[in-house]
Amino acid sequence: MNPCLWFNYNNDSSSQLLAVHLSRMLGQKKFKKMLKWGPPVFLCIGTPKIPGDCLGPMVGSLLSLADRYPVFGTMARPVHAQNIRTVRKYIRRKYPRSLIIVIDASIGSAGHSGFLTLKKGPLRPGLGLGKRLPPVGHIQITGVFEDLYGNSAQKQMIGYGLYICQSLFFLNTKLCIPSAIRNRLDQTAGNLPFF
Repeated sequence: MNPCLWFNYNNDSSSQLLAVHLSRMLGQKKFKKMLKWGPPVFLCIGTPKIPGDCLGPMVGSLLSLADRYPVFGTMARPVHAQNIRTVRKYIRRKYPRSLIIVIDASIGSAGHSGFLTLKKGPLRPGLGLGKRLPPVGHIQITGVFEDLYGNSAQKQMIGYGLYICQSLFFLNTKLCIPSAIRNRLDQTAGNLPFF
């Protein structure tokens, strides 16, 4: 079983730790081989209709600014329970050997809220809500919310999204994420404490 690594997004150095651990994963033989076939595919799951569930689409929108990676799931074209099977089939057909990194929100207890997780292996989207959806991806990054609808969910979602993108920027030598996204993040981030 693959261990789940936890990162508190309120800790200033955690985004670098997330990047270090993701880099180690990408350096493993299986994933290195997949990256030789092309850049990773980002599958960003969620819906903009629910404050805590738009983490995936927000990160997907920022990553799509690079215009170098296949990104599925943005604020304009979200991937959610109704279309994930179709998107999954398309990705498997179009990018059969590519590494898929999945980004999604998850529901957890109050003690887990405020954390992001990193784990090898496929993600089971909708599991916390009792949905039976197919597993997707090779690496998963999730932001844990206690409540997807509460007032704090919007602020937490923005913090998570920026944190994940910041972590990916630390990996720019592995993923070649250009500075265009960084500039956009700087405009979006405002005065968040970890930026």
